Amino acid sequence: MSNDFVKKNYHKIIYTICYLSLLIGFILGENVTSGPEHDFLHTWNGSMEFNNNFLFSLLNFENIQNQTRISPVYLMLISFLNDIFKSFDLTRFFLFFIISLSQIVYYKILKIIYYPNIVKEKKVLFILSCVIFISPSFRANVIWPESAMLGLLLFLIGLYFFLKSQICLKNKYIYLNIIFIALAAYIRPSFALFSIFFFIYFSLQVKNLKTIIAIILLNILLAAPALSYVFILEIHFFNVGVKNTGLNLNYLNKISVIFSIIAFHLIPILFYKNFFIERSFFKKNLKLILVTIPISYIFFIYFNYNLEITGGGIFLHLSDFIFNNYYMFYLMIPFFIFFLLRLCIIDLKKNIFILIIIIISIPQFTVYHKYFDPLILILSLTLFNFDITKDFFRKKNLIFLFSFYGVYYFINFFNHYLIN
Repeated sequence: MSNDFVKKNYHKIIYTICYLSLLIGFILGENVTSGPEHDFLHTWNGSMEFNNNFLFSLLNFENIQNQTRISPVYLMLISFLNDIFKSFDLTRFFLFFIISLSQIVYYKILKIIYYPNIVKEKKVLFILSCVIFISPSFRANVIWPESAMLGLLLFLIGLYFFLKSQICLKNKYIYLNIIFIALAAYIRPSFALFSIFFFIYFSLQVKNLKTIIAIILLNILLAAPALSYVFILEIHFFNVGVKNTGLNLNYLNKISVIFSIIAFHLIPILFYKNFFIERSFFKKNLKLILVTIPISYIFFIYFNYNLEITGGGIFLHLSDFIFNNYYMFYLMIPFFIFFLLRLCIIDLKKNIFILIIIIISIPQFTVYHKYFDPLILILSLTLFNFDITKDFFRKKNLIFLFSFYGVYYFINFFNHYLIN
């Protein structure tokens, strides 16, 4: 009887275990990636300035006492919720609960893409969606609610309506996609770049001129307050950074770090593609290897990331931890570039475009894992075209995926609680 129960309800059991672990983490104040607790408390203090003087804080946001690069809309939201709940803990728990719904939305997205043509069993997709509960960045930034994760939830809802529009091109799905991507951008401005991707898709698909005009006008209408705030009122809050580093639009000095973190989060996809044990490797990939060499050289000579300013990614920190220098990281750069190019050429135009959006969405000097985790995993199974077939959903790949994020979680756990 017990075996039958487990077979029928294994997806619910896995979900319950994962969600309970997240809830326990909330109760215990888990801060596995070190920064989120401090960041949320700083954000909270900034939001309380809106409580004290809303209009002044809004119009002088880059000069408030608790300066932050986070969107003022997120601080206003926290201020508004605190007015309702009158409690730090209740406000934090409400945000925790709302953001944790990302798993449900992610599952619905996976179901649109893969069920029933590729995956016959919905339970498999439900289990796959639960992996974000193991992601250390997701966990820490849900337990200590961060704008990136609330923005991710809104982005997922927008993505859901985009995929619905690809099944049935109804105006309501298009408009809902635009609205939710705009909301995501107001919470986390980097998501605004994805509106370009969706706009191009809709422009190529929609044949009705009135609908195209409506799409353009709706995008302009939703973007107008943000553009006015930044360019007319000249409130450049996004230029406030750690140790006054602010923005750094010279991507050549940080793109190696960006690629290393993206490649790290694509390891489950690389494992599925057997990229690590491919036969006749050099013969099959000679042209791509020759392309990789000059690109790597450019990244070598322009690399000057400073770990003292924080961020940097797991591979750069590993190189510094083991050898007290970046030489190991330098040797790994060609591999990061090669594997990303190998994946991108599966659908060159689409994948490169999305990759460029991800790169441009990080204009600040500091580069953290939280910008990519779990976004890269989500994109790799949704917008990116990595030729995911039913083989990916086999037991061994799911075990590897959960094991990968489990190990990644414990690396962060040990680093924060036992090493630091």
